[in-house]
Amino acid sequence: MSRLLMAAPSAIRGNRLNSFIYITRQLAAKTPSKPTSTAPKCNMTESPKPKHGYFPSGGTHAVFSDLPKPEGDFFKEWHAKNSKYNMVLLSGLVALIGTIALAISTGLPPLNATVPDYPYTEDEMEEFAREEERRQEEKEEREQRKKDIMEAKELKVRRRKAKEAMAREVELMQRDIDEGISDQEMSELVKLTQEREEFESWEKEELKRLDEKEKERNKLKQEREKMLKEKQAQRDKERKQREKA
Repeated sequence: MSRLLMAAPSAIRGNRLNSFIYITRQLAAKTPSKPTSTAPKCNMTESPKPKHGYFPSGGTHAVFSDLPKPEGDFFKEWHAKNSKYNMVLLSGLVALIGTIALAISTGLPPLNATVPDYPYTEDEMEEFAREEERRQEEKEEREQRKKDIMEAKELKVRRRKAKEAMAREVELMQRDIDEGISDQEMSELVKLTQEREEFESWEKEELKRLDEKEKERNKLKQEREKMLKEKQAQRDKERKQREKA
C-alpha cells in the first residue's frame, strides 16, 4: 500500500513533464507570424472611368481641373511637326512640278487648250458661216443705230438752242422797231443773227449728209442682199453636186 502511494505522485509528475515538453515542441514547430505594419498601402489600381455624361472631377460640367495638362517641351514638338509638314509640302510641290514638266515634254494631255477638229458636215459648216454673217450684220446695225441716236440727239439740242436764240432775236428786233435798243443789245442782236445763219447753214448741210448717208446705207444693203443671194445660189449648186456624187 505504501509503495502504491509513493508511485502515484511520481507518475503524475512524469505526465506533467511530458505534456510541458510536448507543448514546447509544438510552439517551436510553428512559423513565426509576420509583423503587421501600420504604414498606408499604395493604391496600385487605376482610377475608375467617369460615367457617360460626367467628367473626371465628378460633375456634369467641366472645371479647370478637367482640362488637359501640358507636358514636355512645346517648341521642340512644334519644330518637329513643322519640319514634317514642310517636307510633305516640298515633296508635293516637287511631284506637281515634275508631273507638269513630264506631261508637257511628252505632249500627252492637251488640256483642251485648242478647239479640237470635229467632223462637221458641209451643211453644218454653211450654217455656221450664215450664223457668223448674221451676227456681224447685227453688230454693225447696233453700232449704226447708236451713232444715229447720237447724231439725232445733237441735232435736237442745237435746234432747241437755235429756237431759244430766235425768240430772243425776235424780241430785240421788235424792241428796236418800237423804241430802240442800246449798243450792248445791238451787239447781242448781231451775234444772235450770225449764230442763226450759221445754224441754218449747218442744219442744211447736216440734213444733206444724213440723206446721202441713208441712200448709201440702202445701196449697201441692196448689194449685201444681192451677195447673199449669190452665195445661197452657189451653196445650193454645190449641195446638188454633192447629192449627185
